[in-house]
Amino acid sequence: MEGKIIAIGNSKGLRLPKEVLTRCNLAEGQTVSIGVQGSDILIRAKTLPRSGWDGAFAKAGTRGVRENLWGDLPVGESWDR
Repeated sequence: MEGKIIAIGNSKGLRLPKEVLTRCNLAEGQTVSIGVQGSDILIRAKTLPRSGWDGAFAKAGTRGVRENLWGDLPVGESWDR
């Protein structure tokens, strides 16, 4: 595949073919990180640090998961005694 650098205002840009976007699971408007390694340009999908948490919590809630995240500390102990 080939591309061509184009002018976009005072900047330059590169149009990515639909096939590339599809194969890399990228969508219009999605934020990406751009890096340089030697003379190569690296474009990576930028993921949010907590992406997927909502789904994980929802799934855990339906299973009724109840675990003590405090380890050996008693769950019923008050902090302000």
